[in-house]
Amino acid sequence: MIGFGIEQYGDEQQIKEIHVNTGKLGRYDLLISIKASGVNPVDWKVCKGLLQNDFPYQLPQILGWDAAGTVKEVGEAVANFQAGDDVFFRPEMEKQGTYADEIIVPSSLVAPMPKNLTHIEAASLPLVGLTVWQALIEVGNVKEGDHVLILAGSGGIGSFAIQLAKARGAYVAATTSKKNENFVKDLGADEVLLYDSTFFDTITSFDFMLDTLGGEAYRDAIRWMRRGGKVATIISERDTIRPANVDEYEKEKLLKVEFVFTRPDGENMNHIKVLVEAGHIRPIIASVFPMTVEGVRKAHLTSQTGRTRGKIVLNRRDG
Repeated sequence: MIGFGIEQYGDEQQIKEIHVNTGKLGRYDLLISIKASGVNPVDWKVCKGLLQNDFPYQLPQILGWDAAGTVKEVGEAVANFQAGDDVFFRPEMEKQGTYADEIIVPSSLVAPMPKNLTHIEAASLPLVGLTVWQALIEVGNVKEGDHVLILAGSGGIGSFAIQLAKARGAYVAATTSKKNENFVKDLGADEVLLYDSTFFDTITSFDFMLDTLGGEAYRDAIRWMRRGGKVATIISERDTIRPANVDEYEKEKLLKVEFVFTRPDGENMNHIKVLVEAGHIRPIIASVFPMTVEGVRKAHLTSQTGRTRGKIVLNRRDG
């Protein structure tokens, strides 16, 4: 496989073209020609060496774990896919990534691509979709009538979370900036909390919070939670320092807090496919860059600003 990644850890200048062995197709595997790859913060964190304790890669390493493409070959025991199928997926983090021309992935991690999407649109969904599904459904058990709070509603995860919570019949509030107020409302948010407004408060008591920010933003939002509520957070201790008193605030509210690190899951991907095809979820694309060395570097720099509205995607123009 030919892709883009690193031979040593560092900033975006370490990104280069990488050639590695694609590997052997297993009985339950798919060989997929990648057409587009999503870009996520985990990509540049791996690049910088921030996740070495979790994923001790043997460099060189192709980056990216979020993609859409077309099946080239199927393993002899695979019954539900065939060559030519368009698919979307998140591969295993421990292996080579999706900033590449092709990849071998267990068929259990893959789902048919929604029929109403392009490869670029579909590539924006796997990681955020899985993260949100596992947070809202598996941790939060969000259902009709629940009051849901989403921190950073205009980001890649937040914009998906608003749509999924609304599809479940929940009342949804999201934090964002004034410039993104209408964008978040258009996604379906019932209530928009503007952190750059002079009045940043609500009288709503929430059953569930999706924390995508951590730090003081998370600590301050705890006051809006009902006692015994649930929190799913994607922020680990490596990402931010927990502010003073946050443990006490959580205990005072009797919150059930669970950290979510997204796992690949083809069944979850199929749930997302159904929601997209039914019109409950639409992909939000912030930027599209070419899948080249320079394109990947620009994509990482854009992601690191933390100010994107939706997802960043790399397009394989020769794919």
